[in-house]
Amino acid sequence: MLNGKGAMVWKLRNWMGGDPLAQAQHAIELGVAWVSLKVVDGRAESWENPRAVPLPRQNVSLLPETIAALRAAGIGVAGWGYSYGGVYRFGLFFPSQRIAQEEGAFTASVLEKHGMVEFQIDAEREYRRGGDRASRAEAYGLGLLGTPRLQPSLCSYRFPISSASDFPTRAFAPTVQSWSPQVYWIRDDRAHGGAVQLESSVAEYQSIRPLPMTPVGPSYQDRGWRATPEQLKLFFDMARELPACLGVGVWCLDLATPSQLAALAEFEW
Repeated sequence: MLNGKGAMVWKLRNWMGGDPLAQAQHAIELGVAWVSLKVVDGRAESWENPRAVPLPRQNVSLLPETIAALRAAGIGVAGWGYSYGGVYRFGLFFPSQRIAQEEGAFTASVLEKHGMVEFQIDAEREYRRGGDRASRAEAYGLGLLGTPRLQPSLCSYRFPISSASDFPTRAFAPTVQSWSPQVYWIRDDRAHGGAVQLESSVAEYQSIRPLPMTPVGPSYQDRGWRATPEQLKLFFDMARELPACLGVGVWCLDLATPSQLAALAEFEW
């Protein structure tokens, strides 16, 4: 499970220029116990257009050396990936239990290849569509847990009851061993905004299934809004105080500002 302070990474080339030794050194300087890297998108290890981003600069090519460097530095390495539970064709989304299960099974094979045990399931809007939302979530879990030693967590909406009740959190619950919700307090400018929202998020998830939690805060920009270092610090502090929380993290290192990174580095779990 994701214990202690950590962070997620989206595009490896944008974190320390894709240099694995520099990435490992940066992780040491930040004092993180774990880093979660994007390893899969649906049923693909390479999800960016190679004409726009050459394959050697995509995660699929950069992952092996980054994983090795982080592990050599004593940093725990987890994975995360997006699940669609269906397919897009001509701009339309078609839900599919079969594809959901294939995504889970494919993800398990990728994690096995990299020797990863901890995995964050990033499932979002596609699982709020169609009448078979729960069935697709269950199918995904069936495919993923073909590798039984995995320790999955659900990295999804912050409020699974009050504002995302149409998302099948309860159907994902039997698959996961922990929660790692995206507690993104976008445009909440209160100093304690993230901390307050974290308390509510933890309460909602624990009411669905009491599990250890590693909440994830925002370090990216959303239409000009960014979490301030003060907000992040109070968010981290609250996570440390809540009994259900095993750790805390941010999404993501490759989009964070120097001041946000400083707040992460200064915090001690």
